[in-house]
Amino acid sequence: MKNTILLLILLFSFNKLHAQPPLYTDLFTLYVGSEYKKLVDKAQKYTLKPETKNDAIPYVYVSKALFKISQQKNRESKYKDAYEQSISYLVKCIEKDITHEVHEKEGEFYLEIKETLIDHIVEEFKDKNYKDAFEFNTKLKSLYPEDIAVILMDGALKKNTKDLPGAMIVWNENQNSLERLTQIDQYTEKEREFLKLSVIQTIEGLKFIKQSERARNIGLKANSWFEQDEEYRRVFETIK
Repeated sequence: MKNTILLLILLFSFNKLHAQPPLYTDLFTLYVGSEYKKLVDKAQKYTLKPETKNDAIPYVYVSKALFKISQQKNRESKYKDAYEQSISYLVKCIEKDITHEVHEKEGEFYLEIKETLIDHIVEEFKDKNYKDAFEFNTKLKSLYPEDIAVILMDGALKKNTKDLPGAMIVWNENQNSLERLTQIDQYTEKEREFLKLSVIQTIEGLKFIKQSERARNIGLKANSWFEQDEEYRRVFETIK
């Protein structure tokens, strides 16, 4: 009887031990050691195992490793799309991160990805490569589907890529979107600049379709944030 009880206790302890989620210290060690290729392989295996494929952590480690690899000038051809793949894995991480614990822990990395995408969008926009800018904004939208600046830029870029019906849908569905944004003190400088560009282009787009009143409403809301900005003031003066 005693042996039976002892066996049951051991079995219970064993099952409890294996029921605990992994700490992924092996992934952390590889990341800290800059072993990014090994980290990609190791973390991807976790994303395929039935017992860990729904954990968000392996996906963010794959994303972080691929992002680091994408910054290497002489990377192998197999990693030529590392940047795009990094974003794809981060999207998967967000889908798995139901409690948002990973987002909170990896907020700095999320912001780094966001700002690189903003850089790409702004650069392509300034060069009038609107199609490329739209593709980068679509990637950003997959990470931040509720971000006001991203949404407004989506409409502006649709207009600039000759998809005026698509742009009007975005503007109609989000005509009061700025009302959800009460303050931008927490924004980084790049996020503020991106929001400003998105607002300016939305104003110009609404003026283009003869919706001056709506352009004025958006301009008045954003004026409290950008009234000291010369570029914004020039646009705002056209709708006052």
